[in-house]
Amino acid sequence: MKTQKTTLLAALALGFAACATPAANTNAPEIAVADQGAPRDVGTRATWMTQKFNAAAFQNIEEIFPSRRVAAATGQVAPLIASGRSFAPRYEFNGKTLGADDFIASNHVSGLLILHGDKVLYERYALGADPATRFISFSMGKSVVSTLVGEAVADGKIASIDDMVTQYLPDVAGGAYEKATIRNVLEMSSGTSFDESQATADSDLARFIGVLARNQGGLYDFAKGFKAVREPGVKFNYASADTEVLGALLAKATGEPLANYLSRKVWQPMGAEADARWILDAPGSAGREAAAGGISARLRDYGRFGLMFLHNGKINGKQVVPADWVKVATSPQSPHTQIGALGTNAPRGYGYQWWLPPGEDGVYMAVGIHGQYIFVDQKRDLVIVKTAAWPTPGGSRALVEETLAFHAGVAAQIDRGEGG
Repeated sequence: MKTQKTTLLAALALGFAACATPAANTNAPEIAVADQGAPRDVGTRATWMTQKFNAAAFQNIEEIFPSRRVAAATGQVAPLIASGRSFAPRYEFNGKTLGADDFIASNHVSGLLILHGDKVLYERYALGADPATRFISFSMGKSVVSTLVGEAVADGKIASIDDMVTQYLPDVAGGAYEKATIRNVLEMSSGTSFDESQATADSDLARFIGVLARNQGGLYDFAKGFKAVREPGVKFNYASADTEVLGALLAKATGEPLANYLSRKVWQPMGAEADARWILDAPGSAGREAAAGGISARLRDYGRFGLMFLHNGKINGKQVVPADWVKVATSPQSPHTQIGALGTNAPRGYGYQWWLPPGEDGVYMAVGIHGQYIFVDQKRDLVIVKTAAWPTPGGSRALVEETLAFHAGVAAQIDRGEGG
């Protein structure tokens, strides 16, 4: 069990690496902003993920990579309302009862948002961030890409997730995706040899990030170039290459860039308060969106995305994502992704690019490296968004465990009726 827990923490930590004025809201809660003296040097494409530069880089990613606009709809912001009562998060960790200040300091938190229903219980910024800051998603963006697949199915752009990938991307023939269905790729069971289990200097993940850093295109070509090591649908293997292939498939099926499709189908209908950006693997029209984790958005808009899923695809009175897609995407859908059956990667379940914790029905997570999390807890009508700048991509076991403990602590407070 100890080994299982350790591999779970590693898998959760691993994900992909990769200015408008705040909307007026007379019901907005008071926002605490701390540590505005944080350094603003974003570094370079060679150094942006290092501890010296990452806090600034993760908040200013457009200064490092070209990006494409994800437009918000003017004047149609989904309101986030102040709860009207004070809420002080508490959690148990390492035998101590701790609070938000402890969590923000020890977990390198840059943004923290807690929503109960559509009410803001708590909102904090640190490491130089404020409410207008956009934060890099890393692999939280995989859950967004999965959502776009659901939208494309609803639009009839994708006939079925049981279609072969080659039906939309014939150029994957001869590689790992030749026999894979879209469902296989959504579940991270494509059969690709891409190995994300060790973030070493010569790992597939490191080479993947290197392709992005060169910014000369080819991210999809790199991802599709791996060979198969097993039949599709047999074994869970967390691979950012799978999401890159999904991104290319979406662009081909919809006939438009991912950023445009996200804006039209999700960002505007859900009432995002500000434009997001999606980083590209090359400048200009030739650049492809980094599907495996290149979205950059405000904390509250990540919260609205989580809130939309919390309410089964509906937000601000609109059904934005089909409810049946929300249900299937956030549930384990085949034996190899059932809770406790993910082999060496993690003793928990995986939906369609969402993580599923054991023993917690209705709880799921979007997770990215360096400490990015969206918790959706339908049982408690709760969404927690945390952005961070962990010193290393996977952080440490303590950083991951503390993040999970923070959710557990807030969930216990909601269970006791402290959330209003």
